[in-house]
Amino acid sequence: MIKFIDFREKQHQLMFYVPLFVIVILIGGCFLLPRIFYDNFIWKYFWGPIVYDAGFTDPFNGIQAAEKFTWISEIFYALMVLIVVYWLYQLIKKYEISLDTKFFLSLIPFIIFGTVGRVLEDTYFFSEPWVYWYITPLIYIQIVLWVLLFIAIGYNLQKHWKNQYVTVTNTVFIGGSILLIPFLFHLGRWFAGDQWSSTNGVRFDIFLLIFTVVSIIVLIVYLLSRYFKKNKNIRVFSEPLNLGMLTGHMLDGITSYVSIYDPLRMGFIPYSEKHPASDILMQIWPPLFPIVKFLLIIFVIYVLDILYREELKDYRRFVNILKIVIFILGFAPGLRDLLRVMMGV
Repeated sequence: MIKFIDFREKQHQLMFYVPLFVIVILIGGCFLLPRIFYDNFIWKYFWGPIVYDAGFTDPFNGIQAAEKFTWISEIFYALMVLIVVYWLYQLIKKYEISLDTKFFLSLIPFIIFGTVGRVLEDTYFFSEPWVYWYITPLIYIQIVLWVLLFIAIGYNLQKHWKNQYVTVTNTVFIGGSILLIPFLFHLGRWFAGDQWSSTNGVRFDIFLLIFTVVSIIVLIVYLLSRYFKKNKNIRVFSEPLNLGMLTGHMLDGITSYVSIYDPLRMGFIPYSEKHPASDILMQIWPPLFPIVKFLLIIFVIYVLDILYREELKDYRRFVNILKIVIFILGFAPGLRDLLRVMMGV
């Protein structure tokens, strides 16, 4: 037991001091060697692409920002996600918040809020400096901060009011809904014809196509899982969080494939892929991207809920928060791409 506690303490220190060390090095480097640390690293791979996405394409000190994600930025953001997931898990465990289906559903308004905000940014709805808060990765940082705020509010209300309806989950859901409503209003304005920037036309047929394909794939998995429900290794595929992960990444995979390659010749202006890994897959064979996403989610479910089910039974909070993050990383960009195609921006 003593060794286990020591290991946990070292783990906490590692997850705190390593990011802090990196931040200090970057800040110090920006002051001492700005050309190397800021111009050719932070600007080129991180802040520059955000500025570029906001519509400002001028180079900084002769350095042109990367127009899309690179392997450097992808790896850096992936490490950031791991660190955030770790500390979120520690926070949720400390305050004994149940990471069940209800909590998962309470986060949906925040995810849609971020996605709709990101799409509104694509229509040049926001002005400086607010525009930057609705571009990846700042939009994710904003969502995390909002969720933490409403978790704190909900925890304190639940602690002092002792009411069955005043819970962390309900507070998070209400808070997300309050943030989302005005964004949905402006989204509705666009679809109703009150458009404030150029568009290639509203396309509801794209929504019907992608919704139908994604629904069929998820429904087949669900029905097969329920048909063999006596087999506990197959039954897990019908669990809400697992279906959520599959839905999110099928939405992302199918939407990316359809919006970039227009396989049915529906006549919309094609888009391009910003992420290097998915771009490589589609360069090999366009449908390979959604296929790999499908197989990857099936593999994740197999590892977490079948292969290591017994070993992870005491870490269900961590498993569930990992599943929620995986869902967000698929659903958020997938919904954004779908809305962009529908809005013609």
